Amino acid sequence: MEHKFRLARVQHFTIRTLVRLCLILVVSTFVIFIAPLCLQQVVVDEINSDIVLKATTSMIDMDILNNKNHNAKFEGYIVSRDKIRFNNTKATLATLDINCHQYVPHEYDSNEVVNAVTKYVLCNEMVKAMLDNPANIQRHSQMMYLQKCMSNRMAFFDLLHDFIDDNNIKNDSWRLFFEDDADIHPKLKRSEMKYAIQKGMELAANDGIIFLGICRPLDCEGEVALGNLNITAARCAGICAHALAFTKWKARIILSYIDELLKPGNSHRGDNFDAMIMEYSKEHKIWALGLELHSPNPNFDEHQGLFFQNREKFRSFMNEGLNE
Repeated sequence: MEHKFRLARVQHFTIRTLVRLCLILVVSTFVIFIAPLCLQQVVVDEINSDIVLKATTSMIDMDILNNKNHNAKFEGYIVSRDKIRFNNTKATLATLDINCHQYVPHEYDSNEVVNAVTKYVLCNEMVKAMLDNPANIQRHSQMMYLQKCMSNRMAFFDLLHDFIDDNNIKNDSWRLFFEDDADIHPKLKRSEMKYAIQKGMELAANDGIIFLGICRPLDCEGEVALGNLNITAARCAGICAHALAFTKWKARIILSYIDELLKPGNSHRGDNFDAMIMEYSKEHKIWALGLELHSPNPNFDEHQGLFFQNREKFRSFMNEGLNE
């Protein structure tokens, strides 16, 4: 009887030991083989999720680039007194979904322009001395140049005032402004141009102003890639007003800045609008888009950006007659 009891205890102990060994074997197998596989799968899933997210973002950019899911309409204004030049530039810009309007500036010899130039000369001692010099044989052409510049300046002032006075426009809305010799750089497709403009507006959302085309860029900084395109953007000082973009709130700031700039006693070139923009850009750098894109006209290689001044197609009226 005692022998049977001892045998039962031994058997019970053996079964318990085997059970424990089996449990240890199962746990060890999980730790050694299964757990790493699960962890690896988690890592793979995270990597795949990241790849999918990046791919989705890239697809969104490509949709914009290919004109899918992108029905943005830009509002544009062209300063032009010539119907042929305006219609040509309007048709070109329409391919970028820019809805363009013509702004006809004052005639150079109009009372409004002549009075504005007279006031400007009286407030600028250097210009006054130049024009009053009896030995100055180019006085007539210099005065005509001032009147052309003033007409152009007044046009941009009026357009910016109209922009900020429009109660139907949101404060962060963009508006594009062009001179009538602006043209699309031939190295970019239309879809790429639209994409670049949109990306530029996103990039400059906190600045509210963009050089879509710039002349003689200076002291550029903060260069970044412009989306998926092989072109860059950077904050620069520069001149030229053939292609600019403003938000409504920035237009208000620019006009306030120019009011200060035009006060008597300030030393500046106050004759033309693009010179005033350059003064502003020296203090507050402006985003310029497409700095690698130089004008296709080798005589104007210093003109850079998405838009260039097509001087081969349309001559410049501003400098005509200066040597007469």
